[in-house]
Amino acid sequence: MIKIILTEQTMFRFVNPKNMNLKFCYTFYFVSVVVVSSNLVQAQVSKFSGWTALISTIKINPSVNIIFDAQIRSADQWQNIETTIIRPGISFAIDKKSSLSFGLALIKNKKRVTGIEDMVADNRAWQQWLLNQPLRVNSLQHRIRLEERTIPTIYAEGNELKKKDGKFNTRLRYFNRYASGFTQKGKLEKGPYWIIQNEFFFNFVGGRYANGKIFDQTRTFAGAGWKFSKAIDIEMGYMLQYIEGRGKSYTNNHIMQLSSFLRL
Repeated sequence: MIKIILTEQTMFRFVNPKNMNLKFCYTFYFVSVVVVSSNLVQAQVSKFSGWTALISTIKINPSVNIIFDAQIRSADQWQNIETTIIRPGISFAIDKKSSLSFGLALIKNKKRVTGIEDMVADNRAWQQWLLNQPLRVNSLQHRIRLEERTIPTIYAEGNELKKKDGKFNTRLRYFNRYASGFTQKGKLEKGPYWIIQNEFFFNFVGGRYANGKIFDQTRTFAGAGWKFSKAIDIEMGYMLQYIEGRGKSYTNNHIMQLSSFLRL
């Protein structure tokens, strides 16, 4: 058993912006590794998959951006497409460091019930707050996102899968990311860079309809990228996705991820 003891003084020092630095990131990565490692023996499922994403931002004016990402995720052993995501949204700048955004996520997941396999919609609304905290010559990015969705019962009818009795679920996600150039001492404008990032998922409302727990999953990523210009980046790396199931079941998904970023 691992115990973490927090006092009012240590909590204040942890969240005080004056004390927030790379240790903030490293703490979350360490916690993720501890959580995953402590459950590896009990993990019932291990997967190996590939994810690819296009993430774009289109500036309308200094305060408003259109944001859009499209993703394809493979099933285990890269056998076929398991998930597709189209996520449009609109972002409003609060100041030079932070913004508020909202939009929709149009998601389809491959499901199999009594021998019938089909892509099933899992659409949801989302809202998020984004903060780019200056850190050294770069910035530490924080993102808090809320997602509202329904979790249905999926059943087979003929040769199709259908949904019924959708139950409301809200999921809270906290994401942090730090990127830095390999060689440049100043702010990276062009060339190679490295990235570390992590994201925690929590069932905020209706957790009993998901996995019956507050904690849902974590995604820890490390990789490298190349900045071609202020408008285009490409990244590749390894992600470990740890998913809590019902009861004592767990899934560890080992992912090779390729992402491209476009800013217009």
